Amino acid sequence: MSETVHKLCYPTLGNYEIAIKFYVEKGAGSIYIPPPTMTKKTVDLGAKYSPDFSCAPFKYHMGNYIEALEKGANVLIQTGGTCRLGYYAELHEQILKDLGYEFRILNLNPYLYHKLFPMIRDMRTVCDNGNLFTLARALPGALRMVVLIDRIEDYYRQNMGFEITNGDFDSVYKRFLHELRRANNIGAIQHSYKKAKASMEAIPIHKPKHPLRVGIVGEYFTIMDPFSNHEIERKLAKMGAEVHRWMNLSNSVLICPDKRTLQRLGRYLHYDINKFPGGIWAKYHRELASKYLKFDTGSSSVATIALAEHYAKQGFDGVIHIKSFGCTPEIDCIPVLHHISEDYKMPILFLSYDTQTSDTGIETRLEAFYDMMAQKAQKS
Repeated sequence: MSETVHKLCYPTLGNYEIAIKFYVEKGAGSIYIPPPTMTKKTVDLGAKYSPDFSCAPFKYHMGNYIEALEKGANVLIQTGGTCRLGYYAELHEQILKDLGYEFRILNLNPYLYHKLFPMIRDMRTVCDNGNLFTLARALPGALRMVVLIDRIEDYYRQNMGFEITNGDFDSVYKRFLHELRRANNIGAIQHSYKKAKASMEAIPIHKPKHPLRVGIVGEYFTIMDPFSNHEIERKLAKMGAEVHRWMNLSNSVLICPDKRTLQRLGRYLHYDINKFPGGIWAKYHRELASKYLKFDTGSSSVATIALAEHYAKQGFDGVIHIKSFGCTPEIDCIPVLHHISEDYKMPILFLSYDTQTSDTGIETRLEAFYDMMAQKAQKS
C-alpha cells in the first residue's frame, strides 16, 4: 500500500496563507491546498454545521475546512488562541468526522507562543519530502513573509485613500502578493518587499497635513481578516482617512511572547521592536492598561484597551472597535472603552459581526462616523 500524501490546509486569515503555503511546501515538502476564496457559500456552510452560539470565526473556519476537504485536503491546521478558540480544534474535528470526512487535524495551539522547536519536531509527521532540517530552514522565510506583509499593509492602509489616480495602490499591492507567492527563498521575499515599497512610495498622493486618523482595535480574527470585517479598512481609507491598526501577526505573535524570542530571530526578521506603540507588548499588560484594568480580561482585550488609550493620547480623530458576535473578552472591553471615550473626548464606533451582518449596514454606520469625525475636526 502506498504511503499517504499529505495535503495540508489552514483556514483563511487575510493574506497570511502565503507564508503558511511557503512553509508547508519548502519546509515539509508537502502539498498545500488553500481554502477557496471566502464567499457567502463558505459562511452558510460553516453556520449550518456549527453551534448557534459559537463565534463567527468558528463558523468561518468550519466553512473553510469543509471546502478544503472537498478539494482533497487531508490534514487541517488549527492554531487555536488564548480565548475559547483554543478549544475549537477538538470541536471542529468531532463535527467534521461526524459528517463523514476522513482527515487528521494538526493542532498547533499547545505550542503557542514559545515552543517553536517542539512544533517543528511534530511537524515532521506531515512531512512528505522534508525533515527537521528543512522545517527549521524554511521557518525564517515564512516569518519574514509575515513581517513584510504587515509592513506593506500598514503603509497601504495609511496612504491608499489619498492616491491621485484611483487604483494605483491596489495595483502595486496585488503585484506584491503575486510575487510573494512565487518567492522561493528569503532573498526573493526581501526583493519583492523592497520593490513594492519603492513603488508605493513613488505613487503620487494628495494627503492633507492633518488627515483624519482612525485607529482600529478589537477581536483578533475579525480585525485582521478583510472578508470577516467587510473590508472596513479599505472603505474607511477610501473616504479619506488615514487608517492605523497595530493588531497583526508581527506585533501580536512574533513580538508578543517576549524580547528574547525576537532577538533569537533577529537577523532574519529585521524588525525594530520600538517601532510600535509603547515598546514591548508586555508593557501594555503591566502599565498602559492598568489605569482601566486590574486583571487580564483575556485574549486581545488588554491590547484593545491599551491601544484605544494610546490612539486617544496621540490625538486620533476616532477609534473603531471590531468584534465577532459573542466574543466575551471584547464584550468586557466595551464599558472600559466608553470611559476612554469620555476621558479623552474621542468618539468610538462599536461594530459587532456575525454571519448575517449586512454590508450596507456597515457602510451606513461608517459614513455617519466619518462625517461626525470630520465635523468635530473642523470645530477644533
